[in-house]
Amino acid sequence: MVLESLVANLLNRFLGMYVRNFDPKQLNVGIWSGEVKLTNLELRREALDQFHLPLNVIEGHISSLVLQIPLSNLRGKPVRINIEDIFLLAAPKEDEEYNVEEEENRAHSVKMEKLDSVEMLKERNTEGMSKEEQAKNQSFTAALTTTIIDNVQIQVKNVHIRYEDSISTPGHPFAAGLTLQELSAVSTDENWRPTWIQSTSDTTHKLATLGSLALYWDTDTKLLGTGTGQQDAKAQGIDHDDILKKFRDMIVKSDDPGISEHQYILKPVSGRAGVEMDKSGKTDRPKTKARLLFNELGFVLDDQQYRDVLMLVDLFHYFIRHQEYRKLQPAKRPNEDPKAWLQFAGKAVLDRIHDRNKQWSWANIASRRDDRKRYIELFKKKKKETPLTPEETKELEALERKLSYEDLRFWRSLARNQLRKENVGVKKAPAKATWGSYIWGAKKEEETSADDGQMTEEQRNELYKAIDFSEKEQLAEAVDMPKEAIKLQVDMNLKTGGFTLRRDPHGKKTDILHLSFDDFSTEFVQRTDSTLVDLSLGGMRLFDGSTEGNLFEQMLRVKDASPVPKGKRIEELGDDGKPKNDKTDEKMEESDGDEDDDPFFALQFEQNPIDGHADTAVTVKLKAMEIIYNPNFVVQVTKFFKPPTQHMESINALMESAGSTVEGLRQQTRAGLEFALTEHKTVDVQLDLQAPLIIVPDSVIKKSSICLILDAGHISVRSDLIDKKTLADIQSKQKQQYTDKDFKQLETLMYDKFRVKLQDTQVLIGSTVEDTRKTLEPDNNSRAYHIVDRINMDLTIAACIIPKAGDLTKFSITGHLPVLHAMISDSKYKSLMKLLDFAIPKMDDAPDKARPMSPEGQRTRPRQKSIMDQSGRPRQSSISSTDDDSLEANEKASEVARKRDHDKAVQSSSGKHEDKSKGDVNPEQRNFEFKFTVDKLQGSLYRSDPDGKKPDQLLVDLIAETFGLEFYQRAYDIVADVKLRTFTIEDHVEASPQPEFRNLISSEVTDTDKKQDLLTVHFQKVNNDHPEFKTKYESIATNLDVALSTMNLL
Repeated sequence: MVLESLVANLLNRFLGMYVRNFDPKQLNVGIWSGEVKLTNLELRREALDQFHLPLNVIEGHISSLVLQIPLSNLRGKPVRINIEDIFLLAAPKEDEEYNVEEEENRAHSVKMEKLDSVEMLKERNTEGMSKEEQAKNQSFTAALTTTIIDNVQIQVKNVHIRYEDSISTPGHPFAAGLTLQELSAVSTDENWRPTWIQSTSDTTHKLATLGSLALYWDTDTKLLGTGTGQQDAKAQGIDHDDILKKFRDMIVKSDDPGISEHQYILKPVSGRAGVEMDKSGKTDRPKTKARLLFNELGFVLDDQQYRDVLMLVDLFHYFIRHQEYRKLQPAKRPNEDPKAWLQFAGKAVLDRIHDRNKQWSWANIASRRDDRKRYIELFKKKKKETPLTPEETKELEALERKLSYEDLRFWRSLARNQLRKENVGVKKAPAKATWGSYIWGAKKEEETSADDGQMTEEQRNELYKAIDFSEKEQLAEAVDMPKEAIKLQVDMNLKTGGFTLRRDPHGKKTDILHLSFDDFSTEFVQRTDSTLVDLSLGGMRLFDGSTEGNLFEQMLRVKDASPVPKGKRIEELGDDGKPKNDKTDEKMEESDGDEDDDPFFALQFEQNPIDGHADTAVTVKLKAMEIIYNPNFVVQVTKFFKPPTQHMESINALMESAGSTVEGLRQQTRAGLEFALTEHKTVDVQLDLQAPLIIVPDSVIKKSSICLILDAGHISVRSDLIDKKTLADIQSKQKQQYTDKDFKQLETLMYDKFRVKLQDTQVLIGSTVEDTRKTLEPDNNSRAYHIVDRINMDLTIAACIIPKAGDLTKFSITGHLPVLHAMISDSKYKSLMKLLDFAIPKMDDAPDKARPMSPEGQRTRPRQKSIMDQSGRPRQSSISSTDDDSLEANEKASEVARKRDHDKAVQSSSGKHEDKSKGDVNPEQRNFEFKFTVDKLQGSLYRSDPDGKKPDQLLVDLIAETFGLEFYQRAYDIVADVKLRTFTIEDHVEASPQPEFRNLISSEVTDTDKKQDLLTVHFQKVNNDHPEFKTKYESIATNLDVALSTMNLL
């Protein structure tokens, strides 16, 4: 039948890409009989080429692949997929003889396989179809998929993918691997017991089990092979049966004693997932609901693993950077043929320059135009099933080898568009629907495979009946779906998790950092037009192991939470998700029931809320934390991640690549934000954050005598949004002249406002941690330890909803601080200086210490001297930078200089363009505005008792009242205004001074009732491009006006 042929074609394509000893005839016979059983499959040596990394498959094996697909009776028999023993051993393909033809063929194969796969899986299913046909096709595909999923039984056992490397780190071979013991999915009843699903059931239950998924990275280990990819397993003397046994033995569970034999980055993790799929069509229950439960996710990274990762990145960076020159590189060493190497270096640099200059030449543009026209012509002819001549076939193959993947995909889409236009208005006899057309959307006759037989009306009705599909009902359900209906709901629970940084994994195994968290849960809900994400975290702890004898080993904990003993940081969990010493039973359906009502951290994000009050709603809650600061912890973590100098080139290249990606994302985000502002996408923000309590002692290895505490208090953020009706009224006047009444209304309604409140922030310095912490208790009114008394601050952040209106401020921040009272004494000052000397991390800028000695007793040598091939030739071509590196560096410097000159020219030309658009900019419009006022600033200076028996004596008070700062930025200038109403210095040395002698300095004017500012400062810096720079500002770029009124000095 047609469906069997389609399945056979798909499997042939997929297996043919990766399997070496694959027999298509055996697969075809199995598909027609309803069962495919393939054994002892071997993976191709180039199976990993699609990753574009220097890897070769040394040994690849699949013991058994069994597919049971009863295509003739989908409702009566289950679909079974059983895969056992997926083993793969890979190594770097390094220092092998370069074969230009082989490398080009492998690259071309990867390109064409990627192109064919994308077109088959993505483009053909909707090509040339109307919206109604696409909707029907999607509904049919969903119905067919649901029918298969109802009774699909999947079981994958024993997966081990291993990478061995003896080249990246000479003298330190390592192996990295991914292991999986089991992955299965079976049909169950409502109680999650495996059973047979009847077609009349309203709900399908699937239970998926993940068993012992792990990721290890073993350093200085014994390898199964040689650690190089130049030879296959047979040439390396690897016994096939022996290596398969070793692969199986290295797959371990979390409680297996063999777990200590590996350095796990991800410890073996097990989990379960229950999936419920509703087929009743009712909107009061989720269409699909999944619940995931994981026991523990434990990540560990040690310093030797990090060293090997850097070396591996260095090796891959070299390969990626130099692979384009491999075909030009001489076969002999530089000392054997220096002339050839000099010519190679010059040609490598000149070819890049010529290619860059050629890209924008008219000849190259004309050539690309001819290639595009010719390829589209040949591709259309091929799709019309018109026989191509041998010359045309060769020309088409040559073009596909020459062109890039992006060009081929784009030009093929242009060809298909032209084919659709050519068929417009042409009346053809209605073709009968095929099985492929209903599954892949292959609507055109020329796109239907020769194997796709035609499906009669009777066959189609029989298929619809088998999968319970009705075109009219599916379309009606899609139209009548209410906005409250839930299409997908995913609940995930993680009992505990952790991340550890470790030093000396083969010796003391010192954990310098261990972060643990528990009760992490996630809920994802997708409705018809909205999406909800709800995250919560029950608790979090951070342990500091950087300092021996640390008294504050738990440096971060949730405030008021009891400390966790060292022996119970991570408890081994059983299959039921509870500690193994806990004998109580827990069913899966109860896994999401006993959640903490008040978690440490909670985040809720909703896109298009159902009530429609905003376009996006964000709610965040955070409990208070206590953090014990240890500068040595900062030093040790920084040293852990500091790469050696010899790897900085590769790290910088990696960072540049990441930076370009981030810059692209930033530009996309900026475009998205500009579009959101134009369309006014409102965000409802509700933040309730108990800010952290930061404790800085003067020592962590002995009882402290000085302690600084920063209590950040409480932070809350609330949105103050305008309603939709008012927004519509304002936007209707966007291009009209505003009246005074309109401006007054806009002053209060034209912004999306966010109100920020900071409460009870204070800074204290005292003796011991315990004594200083007691001062923070609510019933303690002492201020003896305070440096900054409790402060409350209000901020209002406003964003204009009509950014194109030229007379309105785009963004503004307004702040108000009632009182800021700082208190300092001589003893507090001395303690603060001592504490700062301890708290500043002492970074060691000395050169990196020598790397661990190799087994031969030597330091790690330059790579070109460390490894020899069979002919005795050093690996200088792949391990270290050759002579062309310096030329490439000079070329990069020249390229940077040319780019800088080009940017200046572009800026100059763009400046001329900007001059034409100056008339569209309002010089008076404020792009950014900041206003901040403080009612009272007070500084108190105390003298402490040398014996510490008496309280501190107040000497003077410095009091400033009504302080104001206003700063705003416009298109052509920036302005800052500072005002201060009064300033007073009060003398408290004398016990009872006369009132007229109390104030040493004052600014009060007694002979008038008029209130005036003591100090006003006006600063303005004007751009030379200001339209009124010469007329209004008289060509003066900087203006500073200072006014000071009466001061009384005693």
